[in-house]
Amino acid sequence: MSIGEIIIGKIPDTAVIKGKVSFLYSLISILVIALSTTLSVSIVPLAVTLGLLFRRRNIVLLELLISLTSFVLLFEFQKLYLYVFTLRALTYINLYFLMSDYVDYHTVLNLLGEKGVPLVVGLAYFPLFNEVMSQIVFNARARKIGFKPSKLLLPFVVQTVKIAEDLYVAYTIKLYGKYRGHITIAPSSLDLAFTLVSVIILLLSVFFPLNLPQYHISI
Repeated sequence: MSIGEIIIGKIPDTAVIKGKVSFLYSLISILVIALSTTLSVSIVPLAVTLGLLFRRRNIVLLELLISLTSFVLLFEFQKLYLYVFTLRALTYINLYFLMSDYVDYHTVLNLLGEKGVPLVVGLAYFPLFNEVMSQIVFNARARKIGFKPSKLLLPFVVQTVKIAEDLYVAYTIKLYGKYRGHITIAPSSLDLAFTLVSVIILLLSVFFPLNLPQYHISI
């Protein structure tokens, strides 16, 4: 299977993959969540986005560890007012992961045409990279190598370079052309659900902020 087939999938131009959100409504939802975490001091955006990434257990556990470690260190150094920046940074990262996991790539091209190719390639990198790395770890366990960096480093580097080269080819050759898809404005039930969740996040962030010390700039 070519990288283009992996990214776009073998579906009709007017189809929307089941369980995926259209690009238009996902973009609206992402912007609302980004606004909520930027304008408020709340853990709600991070908590909800982590919940939506439940299939990415490693990411969820890593971000929980980062969040907890940041809180403890900032508390010890009496810099707890900076914790909001940890929450915002992790939430922004999660927004990319959500787009990668939930957006129907075909709707990106339907809406943006060939200008959407770079965005599709960017969104496709994480799921593809994660899949290949999971396969490397699985093979290492099957061969009873275990977690040995010296044994995993070479296949890790080789596959990383290969993915980058394949995506570059897809970006420059295989996916370009005069593409005009069918733009569907009517939202699906999942589109509406994502939009509703983003609005709820915004409201909860505004009305239930964290009680953190205020950040003061001394002159």
